[in-house]
Amino acid sequence: MRIIGDWPGGKWIREHIVDPWLFRGECIEWRNYEASYDVRSLEPASREKSTYVLQEYFVPVDRLEAFVPKMAATLNRHHVNAINVSIRYTRPDPGTLLAWARSEVFSYVLYYEQGTSEQDRREVGAWTRELIDTAIEQGGTYYLPYQIWATAEQFHAAYPSAERFFNLKRRVDPTNKFRNRLWDAYYHPVP
Repeated sequence: MRIIGDWPGGKWIREHIVDPWLFRGECIEWRNYEASYDVRSLEPASREKSTYVLQEYFVPVDRLEAFVPKMAATLNRHHVNAINVSIRYTRPDPGTLLAWARSEVFSYVLYYEQGTSEQDRREVGAWTRELIDTAIEQGGTYYLPYQIWATAEQFHAAYPSAERFFNLKRRVDPTNKFRNRLWDAYYHPVP
């Protein structure tokens, strides 16, 4: 992963040398090469200076052509070391209050390397908020359980049923016993 992520030409080496060698032999149609790797190969030797992270954006199927170039422009402008972007189709989830797929969507799973310094984290926050805005502009959402970079405004724009969900939480957990960083960022219980 260090060669692929950090060396000049690392992605070319993966595409033209590593992947052909790994997947030689009987022809198999892979839907997702990343899912076929031994997970140990994805783990960095150390997380002292950098780590690998996922983000995910959900965009209505008919907005594919509008979203992709804007996502690419943001990643390029901020020099994001994107290792892989896989695209999946997701059916609508009409019954969930915090549904990321309110209609048929394409899910863009971004796997990238980021530095661990405070400055590196701030930079990730800046371009992540840009991608969240881009997804929202296209009628989409972003995946909540990853790093919490969205502003409260972005969160509520992407998840318009959040207040209904929070009202339910107030009813079933009035003392806010069950919580996490997501709750701490966006949920403000009424005393």
